Order: sequence, then C-alpha cells, then structure tokens
Amino acid sequence: MSPYHAESAPEASSGLLNVFHKIASQRKTTKVLAKDDLEVDQDRQVIERMIACAGWAPFHKVCSSEHRTDGVLSGIEPWRFHLADSDICRHLRSRVQTMEGAGKIPAMLSAAKTLVMATWLPNPLQSQPPDDASACYFDPTEGNVEHIAAAAAAVQSLLLAATAAGLPNYWSSGGVLKSHQVFSWLGIPAREQLLGAIFLFPRQLPHEPQAEVVFSKLRDQRSAQTCWSRWVSLEDADQTS
Repeated sequence: MSPYHAESAPEASSGLLNVFHKIASQRKTTKVLAKDDLEVDQDRQVIERMIACAGWAPFHKVCSSEHRTDGVLSGIEPWRFHLADSDICRHLRSRVQTMEGAGKIPAMLSAAKTLVMATWLPNPLQSQPPDDASACYFDPTEGNVEHIAAAAAAVQSLLLAATAAGLPNYWSSGGVLKSHQVFSWLGIPAREQLLGAIFLFPRQLPHEPQAEVVFSKLRDQRSAQTCWSRWVSLEDADQTS
C-alpha cells in the first residue's frame, strides 16, 4: 500500500510538517562581521549534504546548452553553486577589501565557514548585447523568469538546510562579489548571473570584540499571514473579470 494511503499517513504528515515549520520559522538572516580572520573547521561533508538538499529544488526548463559546455559544470539545472571554503574566503577578503564599494563583504569573508556563489543561467540574448556596462545581459522573457525562480528555490532550500544543520546564514545580493574581476578569480563564467552570495557561518557565533553579529531588522516586522494570503472564490473572480 502506498504510504500516502496508510492509516498513519495523517499523523506522519503532521509530524513532518511540524519539523519543517520549526526549521522554516527558525531560519533568520545572520551576518557575522569580523575585523580579523576567524579560524573555522573545513568540514565539507555537511556542506555537501546541504548542497544535495538544495539540488531537489524544482525547475521547469533545462538551461541553455551554452551553459553546459563553457566551464567545469555541465548540469541541466538553471543554477550553479560555486563553493569557497574558509581558506578561499580569507584569500578573497585580502583581494576585495581595497575594492571600491566593498562595504561589509570583507568582514563577512573573514568570518565565513563557506561562501556559496549562487548563480542563475540566462538564455542567450535575442538581440545585440548592450554597450552600457551597467545594462542587463539577459532578456526579460518568461524562460528567464522561470530560471530565476528555480534558482531562488534552490537557494531557499540551501538556507533551510543550513538552518537544519545549525549553521547561521545570510543571503547577500553580493555587492563587489558580482564584479567581473571576482568572477574571474573564482573561475565563474561571465555568462552566469549572481543571484546571491550565500554566507554560511560557524555554529558557535563569536562574541564581541572578536566579531559583530547582526540580525535582520525586518524579521520582527513581518505581516500577519492574513495580510498576504487568502482563499479565493469564484465570486471573487467574477467581480474582477
């Protein structure tokens, strides 16, 4: 008999939902800022398990073939995860700290256990690439939106897996890590677009003055569920048609 039809299925489902709710509600933005490099372990096994969890994110369409032939990664998924251990993070810090607009990135690189450069893979441009260096190098198509959504789902899965593993985490937009120079240093193909620089910090957070720990200001400002979720009815649909 399928487990979905077993008599114990409701209880089992409720238990799993409780576990997931606990993990999801405990996940929170955590930035660790260190003036000097912290010493952390190089336990890659737990990171690999977290990446495996993220790999189960849904995706609707395979990435363009060009992304499967230029570089060391050849998966059909519309995302790529480029992993930097703490040693690489410390070396990277020494390079980016003098870059304009480095901001808090160097301080987080000094504290990180692992940095995950999560990219999404745009479809080939249908028009001539723009000359403006600040312009987007992807078309606003449905396919690209689906690729971004899939990559974001993979990132969220990674964040939840990190929380389950007890690793504080932070989804950064990347700042200077988006630059062509950093991509070149890390061997990331220029075609890829950075969706997020995911910082994973040690389980034991350091105390001041060794490092500063900053949490999200928006976490406690979240709206009630009824402010962003509702059940619709056909009457509602008729009124809006």
